[in-house]
Amino acid sequence: MDLLAWVGAALLGLGMLALGFWAGVVERKQGQDSEGFWTAHRSLSGWSLGMSLSASMLSVSWSLVYGVELLYRYGWGGLWLLAIPWLVTLGLFYLLVPRLRAFGAFSQGELFGRVYGRDLQLLTALVLSVVFLAWCGAEIAAAGQLLAPRLQAPAPLVMAGLALLVAAYSWAGGFRAVVLTDVAQFLLIALFLGFLAVKGWEKDGLSPLARAGAPSLWLVVVTLLVYVTGWLSEADIWLRFTAAKSDAHARLAMAFTAAVSLVLVVGVPAVLAAAARRNFSVASQELVFPKLLHHLLAPNLHLLVLGGFAAVALSTVSTTANVVAVTWARDWPRRSPHAGSVLWARWASALAVGAALVVAWLSRSLAELFYLSAGLLSAALFWPTLGLFQPRLRQAAKFAAWAGFFAVLGSFSLERCGIWRFATDAGLAELGIGYIPPALAAGALALLLRWLWLKARRWPQNHRP
Repeated sequence: MDLLAWVGAALLGLGMLALGFWAGVVERKQGQDSEGFWTAHRSLSGWSLGMSLSASMLSVSWSLVYGVELLYRYGWGGLWLLAIPWLVTLGLFYLLVPRLRAFGAFSQGELFGRVYGRDLQLLTALVLSVVFLAWCGAEIAAAGQLLAPRLQAPAPLVMAGLALLVAAYSWAGGFRAVVLTDVAQFLLIALFLGFLAVKGWEKDGLSPLARAGAPSLWLVVVTLLVYVTGWLSEADIWLRFTAAKSDAHARLAMAFTAAVSLVLVVGVPAVLAAAARRNFSVASQELVFPKLLHHLLAPNLHLLVLGGFAAVALSTVSTTANVVAVTWARDWPRRSPHAGSVLWARWASALAVGAALVVAWLSRSLAELFYLSAGLLSAALFWPTLGLFQPRLRQAAKFAAWAGFFAVLGSFSLERCGIWRFATDAGLAELGIGYIPPALAAGALALLLRWLWLKARRWPQNHRP
């Protein structure tokens, strides 16, 4: 057992717990009620929300492993497959948050329930539960497997420790604790990534990223479409801008996240990919980030790696688990919305993390669920999001949401069973999102046909003599 690593992990855990309990003290001063537990009394600043969103976005598998891999493989063209869609999404949210906040709802489920009715609120709750449980479980599993060798402990035990820590501070302080711990984790992540970039720059120099095969135009277009529609429907982003104390603070959160993304999602991965180009062959099929990490960092720096990975994992786990908890305890359709005591809110928060831990333990047998979750937000929840800004489309958008939901289940099943292959582009097939564009097309067609049918029904009434 590596005693130093365990001491470092314990200190990090105690620090997060202290922040969680401090958030609980602040919440009790503002009023001990379940609504405040979930919303932090809508009193958070744009700076803290921006750091929180930045930290939760910097997941182990997404911004580190995948982000570096794209730039390593495709050069600057890899930005089109991750960073540019993300920056486009943040720009759209910057423009749209005042209109979304004007509805007065806190969460995506609550807002869709108000605008579209309880049946669409039920669909939203189901989709968010599946998607964010899968993502949370995947992050717990990835972090456990990365940290276990450094702690010299079984991976399932490390996963359980991460889940227990997140459950504890979420129990203590609710959404305020999630944001407050995210701020601390963001600072640790920024330090960790900055150190990696400096090591990559200094050790062997960099190789130009321009000398690489660019992704195909079809891959770029499909990725941009799928990611932007999916991210515009992401509940964790919605929770942050609605928890802001004002529209100005909500926009500040989006602008801060975009600025940070230019550094940590574009700049740092570019430096690391360039360092990897200098040392490894692009023709290799292995993931480059683990090899690069081993190459850049001496064994005596493993504690820094441990802290960086743990901070990245904790921020993503707490954010995704919070969405599940809010959905189950606050937004699930029922006769008395938002009812329940603070104790029930705390239990829901802990149970969501526990459910994600079970998903993590079963992650190898649930691999298909992770792939499916990528399409559910785009195909099902993008259309009601669009309908919020076009009232005349709302009835059609509700119909399109259900059509897109069943279409994505169908296209996913057809592709996974080998009956039909939607993705002919090699890069798209590797990403595993080729089944999503047909489902989006089905939703768009359903939207159009429903709108035309409703318009045709109203036409005689509007043209009576």
